Amino acid sequence: MPYARVNAAQLYYEQHGRGPDLVFLHGAGGNHLSWWQQVAEFSGSYRCTTFDARGWGLSRGDMAVGRWSLGTDLVALLEHLGIESAHVVAQSMGGRSVAGLARLAPQRVRSLVLCGTTAGATNDRVRDLQDQLQGERGDGGLREHALAPGFESENPGLTLLYRQINALNPARRRGMLGRPPPAYRGSTHALIAGLGVPVLYLVGEHDLITSPEMIREARGLIPGAAFHQVDAAGHSCYFERAAEWNRVVGEFLARVDG
Repeated sequence: MPYARVNAAQLYYEQHGRGPDLVFLHGAGGNHLSWWQQVAEFSGSYRCTTFDARGWGLSRGDMAVGRWSLGTDLVALLEHLGIESAHVVAQSMGGRSVAGLARLAPQRVRSLVLCGTTAGATNDRVRDLQDQLQGERGDGGLREHALAPGFESENPGLTLLYRQINALNPARRRGMLGRPPPAYRGSTHALIAGLGVPVLYLVGEHDLITSPEMIREARGLIPGAAFHQVDAAGHSCYFERAAEWNRVVGEFLARVDG
């Protein structure tokens, strides 16, 4: 099994296909297996790299280092694999890795696809929307809102697979991925815009974790960034409506590669 030993962690990874590099960053409810519908689609034209973040899936490492390891581990993995420049696709929590990558190794980013994440591009309106969504979700965990209403009844097999993939992740300490302190007013929008690369934001119509309104607001902070809403999907639109998601992302990547 392929492991990269970086930053005192063992990161499990897989690579499929040949061509320009395309790196997938999973969300908190997923791992490298989450991208099975994307790897099958894109590996004919790209070298697709999927991996488990430290403490997820088959990867192991000290979790006491906190959320900052998501970015530093990604940079170290790209160095380990010799990936000098890549199209980067981030789902939800994967946006935290993007923020670190943009700070530490911006030259390695060829384009960004941000799905269900602002990647830290925020303002007071985004923060207000986060508070509003938290109130709408109630006391339940985010995991309960990962899929669109009605998806389970319409797609029981895919729902079971989604939950089985999630169940492979080890337990992690509570609060590791919580929001920054209320007094924090930082934003990555200048950092992302400064990369000078094409950016595409995607979001599901029924996303109760990062709503379409929130993602539109974040997109507006990045000059020239594109936006696409996946109808009839929730937070995991890449999984729920993979055919549409793959088409939109494929067209975006084709434009970038000219």
